[in-house]
Amino acid sequence: MAGRLLGVVVAGGGGASLDPLVSPGEAALTPFAGKYRFIDFALATLGNSGIHDTYVVAPETDTTVSAHVAWRSSGARPPHVVRSLSVAASPGQRRIDALRTCWDLVAAGERDAVVVLGADHILQVDLRPLAVAHRALRADVTLVAVPGAAIDGSDRTILRLGPRRRVLGAARPAGAASAHTDLDVAWGGDFIVRAAALPAVLATLAADAPPDDAGFVTTLAERFRVVAHDVLDGPVPGASHGAYWHEPFSLEAYYDAQMNLCTPRPRLDLYNPAWPVRARATGLAPAKVVADPAGRAGQALNSLVCEGSMICGGVVVSSVLGHAVLVESGAEVEDSVLLEGCRIGRGALVRRALVGPGAVVADGQMIGYGAAPSAPGRLAPSGLTVVVAPAR
Repeated sequence: MAGRLLGVVVAGGGGASLDPLVSPGEAALTPFAGKYRFIDFALATLGNSGIHDTYVVAPETDTTVSAHVAWRSSGARPPHVVRSLSVAASPGQRRIDALRTCWDLVAAGERDAVVVLGADHILQVDLRPLAVAHRALRADVTLVAVPGAAIDGSDRTILRLGPRRRVLGAARPAGAASAHTDLDVAWGGDFIVRAAALPAVLATLAADAPPDDAGFVTTLAERFRVVAHDVLDGPVPGASHGAYWHEPFSLEAYYDAQMNLCTPRPRLDLYNPAWPVRARATGLAPAKVVADPAGRAGQALNSLVCEGSMICGGVVVSSVLGHAVLVESGAEVEDSVLLEGCRIGRGALVRRALVGPGAVVADGQMIGYGAAPSAPGRLAPSGLTVVVAPAR
């Protein structure tokens, strides 16, 4: 059935929770695991699920997403980029605009359904069981659902379910720090819609103009057959831990997810040959770990070190280093995420920190040892230290 599905990735918007590490409105290009961007995981999910006819729908003024996905050639059908979204649109409106944009594409071909994925989170999910369940239940819309505990602390929409996982309605938690349990079922923002039902779905959403995700779901549930499918309940080919879904609703969640990548058996498998995640080629030289001129050995343990990065006589433990990061002689980095282009000076000590793109930790400076960094960096209530390059 995968060959009769159209894949749509909705970019644009989001990212506010990760400011000031990423630019507002560009959540799709948020770096993760050093070399990847959020959108890479959505595209990998579609491609690895056998959905090769894929469109990326981005804001009208956006050019960065187009540039990022242009590399997808060599053995993979490149996704088409359609810039048609309003920059200020809400997430629900962006989904409606994306469906409207692709309606002509659906009408022109023999499609059973459209799979819509957001580019503001990370997922590793085989969509084929979802498509089978969608067809077996004769659903108009199937929502990608996850257990509430998997999104604990976020304000994701909680679904109200009836028999056979029929969606009866939805509600938004009162606060962004709401706690959820496995008894709750949350909507991850992704869904599949039956092609034949698409015109009626678009007409209904356009007429009611739901203000948020809960309204989006409730409006559809009142008029169509909407079901929920728990994607974390299914396997992923070649993956030992099965499916993965993560929304970085805060800097701490973003940080914790990457720290898990440094463990011997992370929940997100980036080394599964049966489920490749392609990253944009950088043209940078290989990562390098070397001794400094005085003979002090560079070391990297339980860490991800990306292209162009150099550890010259420094020590890196349980950390993620993005592209072109420099760790100089005598520096010690532990339990930290260093985004692309940052520099850790000689003898500097960095512990439990998020260091933003292009930021510099000065020679001998101590980060993560109690003192707040200089503005615009900050010390989060959890104790996580955020270091940001000064605005130019």
